[in-house]
Amino acid sequence: MILKFMARQCRVCGFPWLISNVMSWNDNGTITIVMQPEMKAVILHQGFIDALFSGIGARLGVSIEHIAFEAQRNAAKEVFDSTFNMIPGMRFALRFKPVKRFSVRYFNLVASDCGMCHSDVVNFEGVKSGVSRITNPFYMPMLAANVVGAFEAMERVPYKAEWEESGPDTYMLKVEQTGEKPEIAQRMDLHIEPSLPGKGRLESCSHCRAPRGLSHLEWKPYDGMIIDSRTKSRVLLLDGYTVSAVFREIRRELGDEVDELLMDAQRQWTIAHVSLLGLTPTTEPLSPEKLSEAYVEYLSMLPLHGHGNPVSFKAEDGSIELVVENPYDPFLLAGTIKGLYEALEKTESDVSREEVRPGVSRFVLKPA
Repeated sequence: MILKFMARQCRVCGFPWLISNVMSWNDNGTITIVMQPEMKAVILHQGFIDALFSGIGARLGVSIEHIAFEAQRNAAKEVFDSTFNMIPGMRFALRFKPVKRFSVRYFNLVASDCGMCHSDVVNFEGVKSGVSRITNPFYMPMLAANVVGAFEAMERVPYKAEWEESGPDTYMLKVEQTGEKPEIAQRMDLHIEPSLPGKGRLESCSHCRAPRGLSHLEWKPYDGMIIDSRTKSRVLLLDGYTVSAVFREIRRELGDEVDELLMDAQRQWTIAHVSLLGLTPTTEPLSPEKLSEAYVEYLSMLPLHGHGNPVSFKAEDGSIELVVENPYDPFLLAGTIKGLYEALEKTESDVSREEVRPGVSRFVLKPA
């Protein structure tokens, strides 16, 4: 009964009740968990996830799935650990199997409302193991890592995951207790930093307080998907730490030279995204008025997606300067701005980034 109540959607805007009550869209360009305001979340496009983990791996000539798995495992564990610890008596209650079963069903609801997948429990043996049928996973290695992290938070012992395809976009996922985590998992800690205050203002639904600027999202909880109706592409809500943790580990293994590769992957994805949004309807240069409108429209999505708070934008003589507070990831944002500039200005560019002070980045773009 409680889970059915939590699975409701707003009758005015269609936003899931769980998300609008558990998540907070703040005036400083961040999305946070209401009960854990230090924990950030972001909205990401599945195309970006594919470009990052599949595309980057192909370009590097090495698989980075294991890095993504361990980063997501740690992030999921941190989120659910904090949730359990915030609820009085929850740790004691988790000793009992009915409460564990309820928690697993709650995991499924969270995954569905966040656009990660649709999940059905096939078999649950408490601390020992569990089997689920996963449909429409956004990226199976990271989805499996989410489940492992949730189980580790609930049982406080390490787990591992195995999965096999059982049908079109459907997998049987088994998690079971194991002796210890791999060594790489010990390095993939979360870097949780305080956010700067902000003065931005997002219009909210009068009924559920969800941001009106996300009205283009179509929530399909029974499919475990969120669709951007403007581009017909899939998006998801994810913790705000996994991508940065993956970047840190890639740099550790392969060196700082991968930064350009990572930024270029984001640049290419952004150019395609700008086109899908219809912001570059022709191959001809945009008028100054249309160009300014296109920049404003795209940059307005940053706080809605939890990617940062653009507080200053200047365009002059073919160059732009952008200052962002609380950037989700400065290197990713540099790739985003570079791709946006090249898509709208229809020319290649050079980008420079400066950390003005902790939590504030300045980006300057000029024609190459």
